[in-house]
Amino acid sequence: MSLIDKLLTTDAGKLTEKPCKTHEIKRLTEKLKVKFELQLEALKPERYAEIQRQSVNINKKGGIKDFNLFDMQVLTLIDGIKEPDMRNKKLLDHFSAVTPKELIAKLFLSGEIADIYNEINILSGYEPDDDEADEEIKN
Repeated sequence: MSLIDKLLTTDAGKLTEKPCKTHEIKRLTEKLKVKFELQLEALKPERYAEIQRQSVNINKKGGIKDFNLFDMQVLTLIDGIKEPDMRNKKLLDHFSAVTPKELIAKLFLSGEIADIYNEINILSGYEPDDDEADEEIKN
C-alpha cells in the first residue's frame, strides 16, 4: 500500500487534530492548594511564523537587528494556552492587566514561561534540543 493510499484510508480528522496536553505549574498549585494545570495546544504553522516575524526586527540591509525572545515566548503562550484563556476579560481585570502579555508576566515566573513555551513548541512539532535531551538522559 502506498503512502497516498494509506492517507486516503485514514480519518482526516485524526491526522489534522492539533496535539494538546496539560501542564502543571507546581508553584501555583502550592499557593492555590488546588492543582494549577494549563491546557496547552499546538500552534498553527501560520501563527507560529507570524509570532516569529513579530519578534524579530530587521535592519535596512535585511539582517537581524534585534530579537525579542520574551515577546516570542509570551505571544506563543497567549495562543498556546487554551485554558485558562489569557484573553479572558474578567481574568485581566482581576489582575489589573491591560493585555494578555501583561497577565502572563504577572502570573508566571521567567522559568515557568520558558517551560510552557518549550512544551507548546514540542506540541507544535519541534523536538527539544539534543543538548537538553542529553541532559535529561544523564540525570
